[in-house]
Amino acid sequence: MMERLPPLHLLRTFEAAARLLSFKLAAEELHVTPSAVSHQMRQLEDALGLDLFSRANRGLQLTSAGAQYQHDVADALSRLQRSTADLHRRFGRPSLRASILPLMAAELIIPALETFQIAHPDIELRIETSVKIEDFASSDLDVAIRYGLGDWSGLASEKICDIVGTPVCSPAYAQALQLNSIEDIRRCKLLGLPLEARAWELFGEAAGLKDFHPEHSLFLDSLLATSRAAEQGLGLAIGVFPLMSPLVQTGRLVAPFPIWVPVPQGYHLVWRAEDTDRPALTAFRDWIRALMASLHLPAGASDEIHSLDGDFLSFVRRAHRS
Repeated sequence: MMERLPPLHLLRTFEAAARLLSFKLAAEELHVTPSAVSHQMRQLEDALGLDLFSRANRGLQLTSAGAQYQHDVADALSRLQRSTADLHRRFGRPSLRASILPLMAAELIIPALETFQIAHPDIELRIETSVKIEDFASSDLDVAIRYGLGDWSGLASEKICDIVGTPVCSPAYAQALQLNSIEDIRRCKLLGLPLEARAWELFGEAAGLKDFHPEHSLFLDSLLATSRAAEQGLGLAIGVFPLMSPLVQTGRLVAPFPIWVPVPQGYHLVWRAEDTDRPALTAFRDWIRALMASLHLPAGASDEIHSLDGDFLSFVRRAHRS
């Protein structure tokens, strides 16, 4: 029985070669030569006294022993990676990896980021902009902003922003089409989202438009892309407030119609429950809370909130994942 473990670098190389079933691809991933991978796998097999790979004309295959070892080694390396990240997170220099939705990052977080750095110069903040819902259990993610009801299993959350929606466009587009009444939507080019092809039809029904059969001029895959297209005068988009309030306040967009739709879901800050008392996380939560509290709806919006239910709320829920 072998009492000494093989060197860690051999196990890392084995995991890549076994997963990819190719010394060439493993070499590319590890930034070494294929001959180096082959040599290391010979070393590992000699140390174990077992064949891990079957090198046949049809390509590289795992032996029964190799398949079992791949499962165990991959699991062990993954646990080592998570443990190391957790060690740094808890006992190393204060740091925070945050996943932020692209529109929120571009329009709110990054413009205000200097205030966080001044208040907390000791915290290393890593911001990643993505629509991907990353799994906290299998990554070193510390905190994320997500859209929903706040019921993420196994995670702690705090609502940081309620939401209402209304059509938006560029000032030039509104002026060119003389947008004043909700009926004017019929003359607009409508920017759609592929997650909900009937978005404008549902909005028209909610706004009381009769016989409204919208035709989209452009579909985009995120709220950030949609807002940029609206800024360029490409048409009318669904705006999300108060998230888009800075775009209206700076004149990049206008909300031409007094139709404001409340949404029961909202934006939430999400983190591991066991990290609740981490000083770096507490500092970021306090900062985000204050930042979101500083946002306001455009003038007059609060007096024009319309109730809405059913299908359109489903549309808004999907469209906000951007």
